[in-house]
Amino acid sequence: MKRFEYEDACIKCSLCVTACPVYRVDQQFPGPKALGPDWYRHYQAGEAKPMEHVSDCTFCQLCESACPVDVPIAHLIAVHKELASQSPRLAVRDYLLTHPQWLAMVPSLVKLPKQLGVPLGISSSTQWPAPSPLQRSRRHRTHQRQGSATRRIGIFVDCFTRGFDSETLLAASAVLEELGYTAVPLPSASHCCGAAAYASGLLGEAERTARSTHRAVRRMTSGLEAVVTLNATCDDTLRVEWPRYFGLTIPVPILPFVDFVLDRANPGFFERIHGLPGQELIYTHATCRSKVARGEGSLFALMERVSERPPQILEISCCGAAGSYAFKTEHTKVARALGHRAKEVMGEPGIILTDSGTCAIHLQELTGCQTIHPARWLHGQLKRQEVLR
Repeated sequence: MKRFEYEDACIKCSLCVTACPVYRVDQQFPGPKALGPDWYRHYQAGEAKPMEHVSDCTFCQLCESACPVDVPIAHLIAVHKELASQSPRLAVRDYLLTHPQWLAMVPSLVKLPKQLGVPLGISSSTQWPAPSPLQRSRRHRTHQRQGSATRRIGIFVDCFTRGFDSETLLAASAVLEELGYTAVPLPSASHCCGAAAYASGLLGEAERTARSTHRAVRRMTSGLEAVVTLNATCDDTLRVEWPRYFGLTIPVPILPFVDFVLDRANPGFFERIHGLPGQELIYTHATCRSKVARGEGSLFALMERVSERPPQILEISCCGAAGSYAFKTEHTKVARALGHRAKEVMGEPGIILTDSGTCAIHLQELTGCQTIHPARWLHGQLKRQEVLR
């Protein structure tokens, strides 16, 4: 049995239950305390079997963020999921969905009729991504002008960006070039950080996937100042999960794209963008893993510096996408209930910025508002500034 630090420290305060987004919308969900530390204690004593509805946990980790004694609640639930029995068809479905690097190799598979996935338990109502129009072009080529950048920065290309959002990678590379850096996409082939497998309770598969990706990334870090991430879940996985649970480290700093821009851009960069006419109201949505790691602050702080209108935080906890969660038939209702909250709290239409591709698809479908990565928004503003100059 895998052991965790502070696994037995639960004081039964139930703050984790209060923080749980699923518990608020699903009356059948037992909650993180029951599925995590309570169950784990009984299981270690040989007095408990896997509980019903354990797979309904999104692994958002907001419960862990709320815990005053640092119990790894979501990770205990992941162990619970690992021990729960599944039908063969759902086991096959989960194995496929927890290897998104395979889909990123052949993104055109999402064009197949959705009904083909129904027998496996794949939702036919959740919006799927579309293959990037740049996917078949020269892959992930950066925009740098010769001689304009001398310092090298790695960009971790997550599964979603590789298969479905090359525009964000190109935009991020262009923004980094404006800051004086040459962007190096890595790893060179399609890999996954392991987050999808861990969230579904496939802990052994998560570690094998992480170790494979770690080897591929380490080979490319020589001469890099840092590695920038474009996806909040991958960022937290590389920076926190890898060293804490798998003993894996990267020899250079790992920083989210937004934090890197805030830290490295000079005042002139922000002055060039700030106050451009015609900007819409901007909502910022920090994903669950971003909230756990950094709160709401980074993306909102960036938009405060560059947006003509004061930005607004999208006041929801989890949007319901949660990686592959919303693509599973049994979770569709909960996922949509969580996401619909976004439209309810928006005072007026606007652009939603978030650093997760699956969150962006989910929120755009449910709110009808354009939802994009902050790198694409910044790059668009830079191009507007050049046109107006």
